[in-house]
Amino acid sequence: PGLDDAISSDEDSIAMETKPTGEKHAIYEFKQGKESPKKLKYIRTKLENATGVDACYHLIAGVATIAAAVTRIHEGYLPLDPDPELGQAANFLYMMTGRRPTPVEERIMDVALILHADHGMNASTFASMVVGSTLSDFYFSVGSGIAALSGPLHGGANEQVIYMLQEIGHPDNVKDWVTKTLANKKKIPGIGHRVYKTYDPRARILGPLAVHLAKSNPDVKLLLDIALALEKEVIETVGKEKLIFPNVDFYSGIVYKCLGINTEMFTPIFAVSRVAGWTSRVLEYSQNNRIFRPRAMYIGTLERKYVAIENRK
Repeated sequence: PGLDDAISSDEDSIAMETKPTGEKHAIYEFKQGKESPKKLKYIRTKLENATGVDACYHLIAGVATIAAAVTRIHEGYLPLDPDPELGQAANFLYMMTGRRPTPVEERIMDVALILHADHGMNASTFASMVVGSTLSDFYFSVGSGIAALSGPLHGGANEQVIYMLQEIGHPDNVKDWVTKTLANKKKIPGIGHRVYKTYDPRARILGPLAVHLAKSNPDVKLLLDIALALEKEVIETVGKEKLIFPNVDFYSGIVYKCLGINTEMFTPIFAVSRVAGWTSRVLEYSQNNRIFRPRAMYIGTLERKYVAIENRK
């Protein structure tokens, strides 16, 4: 091939190979070459479809549908199609559990999704905005948010709360458990927050909802009683002094348990709700976009001389 057929190393990306011969040039190159106006219009349209309001709608609906399908498959059932007669929260519960939720269950799920939708510049929101600032599409931006959320220091705390309550076993065991845990300087899942030095306002809403739902669920009622005793013990021992109080994760897992959702799906639910926040942030930022490019400070040795590898110690 001649020089005109070569792909420049300065081009932003190499084209995906397509049958039978593949593309000669990258889609995002500085000089478009002799591409036809029709093809360029198609490329622009596809990119715009992946970065606009429609993409936000597709992601909000699609992530919920995928998460529900995963739930069904994990439980040995076939996925269910969304019911066009149901709203977002009701559809999500229906596609997960296989039954239509009651109006109360639908409303509580809706409240939970709203409370988790967005919350400051957390790790997953920042990850989504960093990727979006490169003018990557919204799907990749949300994918980065999901990746950040998968870390145990970000998502998964409400799952750990359920395991903790099961470990404690009974309200009578709370005092000794807290004493031992604090003595070993271990963290208590669902207690404390990086920003709030007061009671998390989201927990103030989810707590009463958990109490309401647990009344008709004896197994979850025991977990709730343990949680209430644990909250009281922590606040009386270290809460008021160190300003440590329940956060959003402390009661949300109990709410989801009452709605018939398995514990391992708690973090995916977090993503289902937060995708609305991620996409809205990325969409807003794109209106006056500037790439995130933080500077790093070098603290290593300066003016080092090159030493051949055979002479290195």
